Amino acid sequence: MIDKLCKRILGHPEVLGRIMKGFIKEAENLSLEEIMGLIKGKKDQEGNYYFQQLNNVSDIPHHGKVEFDYFCCINLPQKEGTTKRVYLDVEIQNVESPGYSLVTRGQDYLSRIVTYQNGKEYDYRNYGGMKKAYVIWILPQAAKKRDGHMNCYKTTEQNISGTTVERLENYDKGEQIMIYLNKDHDIKNKYDRVDWVLTPLVVFFNNTLDLLGKKNIIKEYGFEEIEREVTKMCNLGEMIASENMQQGIDKGLKQGLEQGQKKKNIEHVRNLMNEFQCSMQRAMDILKLTINERTCKLHVLLFINQYFSIKLRILSHFTINFFNPVFF
Repeated sequence: MIDKLCKRILGHPEVLGRIMKGFIKEAENLSLEEIMGLIKGKKDQEGNYYFQQLNNVSDIPHHGKVEFDYFCCINLPQKEGTTKRVYLDVEIQNVESPGYSLVTRGQDYLSRIVTYQNGKEYDYRNYGGMKKAYVIWILPQAAKKRDGHMNCYKTTEQNISGTTVERLENYDKGEQIMIYLNKDHDIKNKYDRVDWVLTPLVVFFNNTLDLLGKKNIIKEYGFEEIEREVTKMCNLGEMIASENMQQGIDKGLKQGLEQGQKKKNIEHVRNLMNEFQCSMQRAMDILKLTINERTCKLHVLLFINQYFSIKLRILSHFTINFFNPVFF
């Protein structure tokens, strides 16, 4: 549920519009209000929507299936009167290092977005229709030392020999942007760049601020429509935190009781073995211990071995003394 609320906030025009305005080069000539208008459902002269939220499941035969967090495309009006369509995937990633590089994973996502366009924007007879793809990673729980850091990865041209230059739009087809945020960021300290994007993101996607604190950010940064979604997410986050705390308490009590029962079983087994001079297996059979209770057999064995080792040493001492009076 909380994952769905995160994606709803991510795709909200007031949030998605800021992300586009702050990081999509093709949107730099548009105002935030204009971008939000396109996202909300504005149509062009032919009655087509500028913005489309797309199916976030990418299932390519023999290449596996992935789910994007928020996948869309948008036609962005340009100064010269044309429009440029870009495809955008925005990812929320809490784990900064999941065992591989997110940038490498992003390369797979960019490739999938280009493949998605095949047959729609271009085909093998004309690759010129291929549109630029963006993958933007938001890491709201990055390490403190990286708070506010932003990196961009894209294709560039380098002349190895000669002066031949390719048109930028022919190879500028994919770009990744990494946004590192720390959940303990002090909101009194403004980020050096695009604070109007970063501070709302770090506040909305973390539960370090209570609802009143988040409402203050909503007001300070000029949000007008997102309060309802933020409230739902904040309430749900608090509920989940409370449930997790209770589960932790219950688990601790259960483990404590189980440990106590294991100690009792060990004591019972030890007493039976001592009283009837029987094996450990026979003692557990007499006590009718379950399979789960017998899983502590190793602990029982170690305990009993220690017990009988001490006992045997004592008996041995007295036996030697009895048959060798010189020791008295």
